[in-house]
Amino acid sequence: MNSQYLIEKFIYSCSHDLRAPVSSIQGLVRIAEYYPHDVETHKCLEMIEACTHKMDKLISTLQEYMVNSQRPLLVEQLDPHEIFQGIRSEFKNQLDACKIDLISDVPSSVVWGIDKYSTLRILKHLVSNSISFHDSQKKERKIIIRLDSNELGYKLEVYDNGKGIPEEQQKRIFDVFFRGSENSIGVGMGLFLAKSLADKMGGSMSCESKSAEGTTITASFPKAPKSI
Repeated sequence: MNSQYLIEKFIYSCSHDLRAPVSSIQGLVRIAEYYPHDVETHKCLEMIEACTHKMDKLISTLQEYMVNSQRPLLVEQLDPHEIFQGIRSEFKNQLDACKIDLISDVPSSVVWGIDKYSTLRILKHLVSNSISFHDSQKKERKIIIRLDSNELGYKLEVYDNGKGIPEEQQKRIFDVFFRGSENSIGVGMGLFLAKSLADKMGGSMSCESKSAEGTTITASFPKAPKSI
């Protein structure tokens, strides 16, 4: 029995067994909020709800990792404009709330031969990360998705003019559970999952960033993604 199997079995067991009690706690907190209580109790309930929400997000992320690692790749001919429009629609509320323009820069003739599920997950994690670290002090806030292709493969770039990443952190951003600061609202798995999917497709992922200027995450994929 190899170590990878044991790790995956452990993750599955933990995520499955923790889901029920976390859901129960969330339900009990919502019930408790209906009854009269003092300010201190209300604050405690809010803190409990925030903690269980974070736990639930972590469990969902672990389950996503399991799905990503086990599902086979299925290469399809995709219209990148349609894919990017779907991403724009999914994040519309967050983009509007943060006043961020999401721009796609894709040649009209490009057809994307790639695994749709993995590509969508990668884009969602990268765009979500860019939104989370946008710079509210900048008058113009933007995220630009670029796609180029040649005879060898595809290059996907997600650029944002957000807060940027300190140089000493850039080598660690794809590590599991890495969080750029204590104020990060995520669980530190988004970029790790994105890179894992790029690796699975035989590609790679890299980062270029300057503090206070912005960040570009680049994912490169071969024309014929490898299967596992």
